[in-house]
Parts: sequence; structure tokens; C-alpha cells
Amino acid sequence: MSITTQKEAAREMMTEVFQRIGKNYGYENVSTDFVSFKQFKVQWQRSYNWIAFRISDYMVDAPENVMEDLADSIFAKIVGKEGQYSDNMRDWVLSDEFSIRKRPTFIQRGRYLTKDPQGEHKNLDDSIRRLVRNGLIGPDHNIKAVWNRDTRTDMAATYSVLMRTIMISAALDEKDTSDDVLDYVIYHQYLRIQEGARTFGTDEEPNDCPEIEKYEGYKEAERALDGLCLAL
Repeated sequence: MSITTQKEAAREMMTEVFQRIGKNYGYENVSTDFVSFKQFKVQWQRSYNWIAFRISDYMVDAPENVMEDLADSIFAKIVGKEGQYSDNMRDWVLSDEFSIRKRPTFIQRGRYLTKDPQGEHKNLDDSIRRLVRNGLIGPDHNIKAVWNRDTRTDMAATYSVLMRTIMISAALDEKDTSDDVLDYVIYHQYLRIQEGARTFGTDEEPNDCPEIEKYEGYKEAERALDGLCLAL
């Protein structure tokens, strides 16, 4: 089966699921389509009993039971209920298998993202190895760090919870950037990914990460970032 045929079969399954579940919420006319969003998201337009969904194509290989849970949570949210993701849905999109499959596409869609952790002066994989060696990140972390060549913002880094990807500003790819500062930035974003995964699809807000104090010299690293006019 070709990729196009597989995607069409997945769209038909998704549409059938959303139509079936939509009837339980009063929607008789339901349409769906996959869209190549960079981030995982769902958009919709609706009237009284008509609704059209645009759903991230990261869900194209979702099994039917996961698609059912997604549909039910979205319709519940639309009608004013809690609409939290089910454990089944959370387990699927938060799995290592999901991020490993989807991450190359996510990185490719990032206009300024590099595939290679080796920058002009710094290698992000070296930072991750140091953090693992120091016991700050587990050896089974499934974290990928890449460079973000868009330096028009004041963010030292951003992150994706589902893709377990950390995007480091190329402003830090300099000879005089301390390894301690670079390692701290990755560790800080790693903690945010962990907390974001814990609260993903729930009403709970992510907490501040007190574990940041486990990084020896974190205050010095933050001062160095302030000196570079970069924020986390």
C-alpha cells in the first residue's frame, strides 16, 4: 500500500470515528482532514450542527481506539466539558515510539532547525552526554537537541514535549560559550519536557522545576544568560 493510499485510509477511518462520536454531541455533519502542522494540534470550524476538523498528520498512524479517545475529548471540550485526554491517548502520543517516528518530520518542518547537533563550535550531543554522565538525565532519556538558526528572539531555547526535542539558539554556538551554560540550558528544557509530559492533556498546570537546583552552578549559568540577553 502506497503512502498516499495509507493516508487516505487513515483519513476515512478518522472521519468515520469523528462522525460517529460527533452524533453523541449533537453534530450531524462532521468532516475531517489531516494537515501538515509543525506542532501537534487540532483546529475546527463549526456552526449549529456542522463542524470541520483540521487534525495534525502526526496522528495519521493512530489506531482507531486512540482516534476515538481524541475525538471524544475534543467534542467534550467543544460543548464545555472537561475534555481531558484519556490515558490511552496520552500513552500513545507520549511514548518513545511516537517521538522517534515523528521527530524527523518535526525537525524538517522547522524552517531554521538543523538536523546535525554539531554546530560551528559546539556539539549538543556532548552536552547531553555530560548531563547523563553527571546523573542529571537518565541514559534512556530519548532527548534530541538541535540548533535553531533563527536568532531574532531572545529565547535561549525552546522545546517540544511530544517530540522530546530541545531547540537551542545558535547564539550559543560560540567558542566562548561555556559548556556549563549550554548544559544548563539543555537540562532546564529537559525538566520542562518532563513536567509538560506529566501534565499533557490535563487541566493541571506544569509546576516550576525545583530540580533545577540539582545543577551545580545554575545561578552562575543564569547570570551568564542574562549577560547574553537570552531568556529561558
